[in-house]
Amino acid sequence: MTATALDSAAQAIASAPRRRLLERLESGPATITELAALLDVSVPATLKHVDRLVAGGLATRRKDGRVVTVTLVPGSLDPLLEWARRTRLLWSNHLDRFAAHLGGGTEHEGERR
Repeated sequence: MTATALDSAAQAIASAPRRRLLERLESGPATITELAALLDVSVPATLKHVDRLVAGGLATRRKDGRVVTVTLVPGSLDPLLEWARRTRLLWSNHLDRFAAHLGGGTEHEGERR
């Protein structure tokens, strides 16, 4: 995943309503009308949220007549999760080295006696 795609995915999940939509879509596809009812907002407002999910590569939308159905893209959060894992490991290693440098070893503050 490119940096731009990673940024788009991160921006897509930065909103509580969009996270609610993703949680709903985990159980299967839903229409825009169903998603609007879930959020208790208008269809146009819901479409804007869905557009951000689609731009982030997290969902797809399909129009069949007047009905728009949104589907979660399986594994679409995996690159974000991998980035978070790598970043956590990097910072954990930095903080452990910093603690060792200060003479505190790798103990965490709450674990000292």
